[in-house]
Amino acid sequence: MLYFQSIITIGTINIIMIIGLAILTGYTGLFSLGNVGFMMIGAYASVIVQRYLHMPYLLSLIAGGLAAMTAGFLIGFPAVRSKLKGDHFAIAMLGFANAIRVIISNTKNRYVNGALGIMNIPKITNMWWALGIAAVIIWMLSNYVHSAYGRNCRAIREQEVAAEIMGIQVSRTKLYSVLINGFCTGMGGGMFAFYTTIIQPGMFAQNLSSNHLIAVVFGGINSIVGPVMASFLLAILPEMLRFISKWRLVIYGVLIVTIMLVRPEGLLGYKELSFKWVANYAGESMI
Repeated sequence: MLYFQSIITIGTINIIMIIGLAILTGYTGLFSLGNVGFMMIGAYASVIVQRYLHMPYLLSLIAGGLAAMTAGFLIGFPAVRSKLKGDHFAIAMLGFANAIRVIISNTKNRYVNGALGIMNIPKITNMWWALGIAAVIIWMLSNYVHSAYGRNCRAIREQEVAAEIMGIQVSRTKLYSVLINGFCTGMGGGMFAFYTTIIQPGMFAQNLSSNHLIAVVFGGINSIVGPVMASFLLAILPEMLRFISKWRLVIYGVLIVTIMLVRPEGLLGYKELSFKWVANYAGESMI
């Protein structure tokens, strides 16, 4: 039972981090390879404020999200003002993530502890915390993508020049997407820290950013539910194939390639699942 709870918890933490990237990449069209940088900042900031400022768990996660969002502003503002996009934006975010890892690894004080990291972190994150926070974030971002801001994001992704001619503030909309991604990933990083009870720079490898990006593309561009399903599926697949031992990662990679060849638009493509029937059913039941 604990084993399945741990899989659900890790999968849900991945969802929280990937859902912000779905806004940045899926809806706004900015490919990022630096998500692990936000994750690292959120993890360290959450633990530090909880340990030294004695903040409650939820407030510590929010503080980690705000710290990552601040870093997102510092890197995102010059990036969007310089009109970086495509490969250039992805490489800029990659450099940001590597810079954060190097800075933390070489910061030797009682707060960060350099390459040794922070140990003896209280294990507070559990399945119910993860599911509850994920539900709130998914609901908030679902409302965001169906608002005028979400429509602006889609317009920029499809045709940036036309969107700018129509009066959309392109730079501001892109920056909002970077900030949302930073906040969500930072909160996910904090939850990860309070689950693993130890964080070190070496734990935040670059392949985590690649995995997040794979989940967004795998789930479907222009979809919230798609990346949610994909991130959970990609977290469960390696565990389902564990009985194959050495070949499980090979088969895992082959399955991803096969699915992307069969459905290059992702699991849901440009479709989104609607939950309006839940509200309608609830309304009819109350009559």
